[in-house]
Amino acid sequence: MLGGPEIITFLLLALGGALAVGNIAALINPDGPRQRRQGIPPPPGAPDEPAKPKVGRSVVMIVVGTVIVIWAIASLIGG
Repeated sequence: MLGGPEIITFLLLALGGALAVGNIAALINPDGPRQRRQGIPPPPGAPDEPAKPKVGRSVVMIVVGTVIVIWAIASLIGG
């Protein structure tokens, strides 16, 4: 059943997954949605160059997210 006592475990599973997958996506495609907006002028005050993700911080966040996912899955299986 979704809910009840294991709702926190499901929320941690989702949070850890989002943390890991989001940082992986940022490392793979650092420009993100900027590539799809060609021809549309940037909003006022926007930087000319897109920000590059910091690799060290992204790797740490990927590891933390993966640990949270593994822990949540182990908690769901173990009961």
